[in-house]
Order: sequence, then structure tokens, then C-alpha cells
Amino acid sequence: MQKDEGVRIITICFIGNIILLLLKGTVGFWVGSEALKADAFNSAGDVINTVVVLLGLRYALRPKDKTHHYGHGKMEALVSLLVGVVVAAATGYIVYEAVSAIVKGETGQPSVYALGAALVSIAVKAVMFKITYSAAKRLNSIAVMTNAMDHRNDLFATSGAALAIGLSFVGQFFGINAFTVYSEPIVAILICGVIIKTAVSIITQASQMLLDAAPDDETMQTMQQLAASAAGVKALSWLKCRRMGRGLLVDAAIEVSGSISVSEGHTIADAARDAIRGVFPEVIDVVVHVNPAKADDSGKL
Repeated sequence: MQKDEGVRIITICFIGNIILLLLKGTVGFWVGSEALKADAFNSAGDVINTVVVLLGLRYALRPKDKTHHYGHGKMEALVSLLVGVVVAAATGYIVYEAVSAIVKGETGQPSVYALGAALVSIAVKAVMFKITYSAAKRLNSIAVMTNAMDHRNDLFATSGAALAIGLSFVGQFFGINAFTVYSEPIVAILICGVIIKTAVSIITQASQMLLDAAPDDETMQTMQQLAASAAGVKALSWLKCRRMGRGLLVDAAIEVSGSISVSEGHTIADAARDAIRGVFPEVIDVVVHVNPAKADDSGKL
């Protein structure tokens, strides 16, 4: 069986995260860069998150069985929720470290090695974000998209570290002690605000899938119009939709003439189903309930 594209890309990014962890950790502790050490800690979290997403994605791709009639797609939402919580918690730790550095007023001297490591990390993370984000859009995968957003967070964090190290050089060159002492922790706190916002977005989207939330209003209205306008449909009673992994599950109830045969009613139901799936290929299944149309005031159906 061909390996899933999402699994393949996340596996490659997992290797990349390990390399970046070793690079930033080694250089950060060697030259005493607080910004780079904090970013290395962030990379350690990335490695753990990637393992969680990778294992969860493999489970989510399992086909339906006799105990999971709708498949295992919600595992994508579950691992995404876990990653969102871990990202938020790790960000809290970075804020704590940054505040402690501000209170103590102590920081190491800026290093060209630390700046170089940060710039290399930015380049690598930009590539990882681009390929992961593109794959997530193609696959309609919340787990792969969560991994892409984590790469974007890393771009912010490492860019902040590079900026802080650069400002420390400016402070050292011009004799501005405040730049040298406070640049790294203050920039780290600002970047953490952006990361927290992304973590909240990840948690919200994952929770919506786990709670069977409907897709956006435009999608719902289009599905309703497609079902209601199918040949033979007198009226649409209701239509419900929810996310399941990378796809959508739809349930609808239509009204048809009460004088037609059961076979004809099923043909109309199939037409409504095909109309929806023709526009929305991500729809996994459409279950259509067929009801007799209500008589009007003249008694006609």
C-alpha cells in the first residue's frame, strides 16, 4: 500500500526537527544564548508533537471496521487538540523564563554563532511550513494542518530569537545596555503572544470536530440547495453535516411524492446524494431519508 502523503511529509519534518534541536541546543548552551536555548526547548516540544501527530495520523487512516463504523478519522482531531495544549503549555514556560531573565537583568553576550544557527533554522522552517501547509490543503487534514501551524509558530519564535540576538549586537556596539540585557526576553514574550493565539485556534478547530460541529454557513447552504433541487425532490426537510477526519458526513431528509414506488423514491434519494458529492468530493457519505410529501390545501401531493 502506498504511504500516505501526510505521513510521509510529517516523517521528513520529524527528522528536520531533530536536526534543528541538536543545532540550536548545542550552539545555545555553548555560547550561552538565552533566546536560542529557549528556541531549542521549543524544538524539543516539536519533536514530541510530531511523534504524537504521526502516530495519531497512522491510526486515523485505518479503514472502518466492525467496532468503528465511521472509521477512525476523529483521531486527527484528538491529536491536534493534544498538540494545541502542549504548545500552549510550552509557551507558558518560555514566558516564565523570559520574565525571570528580565527580573534578574542577566543575559549572555551576543554571538555570531547563535545568530547563524537562528538564521539557518528560519530557512529550514520556512521550507517545512510551505510543504506541510500545501499538503494539508490538498489532503483536507486537520492533523497535517496542525503540524504546519506548529512550523509557522517556530518561524515566529526563531525569527524573534534572531531579532533579539541582532538587537543585542546593536546594544553592545552602541553601548546601550538595555538592548543587550532586555532584547531577548522581551522579544520572546511578544512572540509567545502570537503562538498562544495559534494554539487557541488549533484547540478550537479540534474541539469543533470532536463535538460534531457543522461546517461553515456557505457550505451548508450550498448542500441544502443541491439536495432540494435534485430531480423528484418536492422539499428538503432537513440536512445535517459534520467533519470526520479529512472528510464530511451528511444526513438529509427529503420529501417525495407519496404515490411513487419505493424504488423510485430511492432513485430520487440517490440523485440528491450524487448532487452533493459531485460538488463536494470530500464528502465521505450521504445518508438520505425519504418521506412522503405533505398534501397542500387542494389535497394534491
